[in-house]
Amino acid sequence: MAAVLIENATAEVHAARQRHRRELAERSRLRRLVERVDSVIEACEETHLQGLKEVPPDLAESAGRVLVVARRVVRLSGDSEAIGAVAEVSARPQQRITDVMDILWTIQEIVFDLMLPWRTELPGDVEIAGAPVPGWRYDPAA
Repeated sequence: MAAVLIENATAEVHAARQRHRRELAERSRLRRLVERVDSVIEACEETHLQGLKEVPPDLAESAGRVLVVARRVVRLSGDSEAIGAVAEVSARPQQRITDVMDILWTIQEIVFDLMLPWRTELPGDVEIAGAPVPGWRYDPAA
């Protein structure tokens, strides 16, 4: 009897360790993807600030590589909704630099939702009719 209990407890400990390792690997994959997306977004912003509207070939190639990685990483998460969202956003046209930035920001949001699932449970912004909207908005009367 005691041997069975010890065997069951040992199996549970090994299963918990394996789950923990998988979770750490998943978080690392998602975090590295966010870093790659950030890097390409930064390059897009710098290019846009230089006045370029069309996506230069080197930036298009970088964005394409990030999208390939994003599809793979999100597919590994197993979240069917996120997989579909990444596939949909990846299929958008990418001729303008702002198109690429929008796609990458959307990918980033999807990944953040995978990393922090509680984000999707937060209520949206609620505005009460007639009440001022708090935040950063400029008030010319101030």
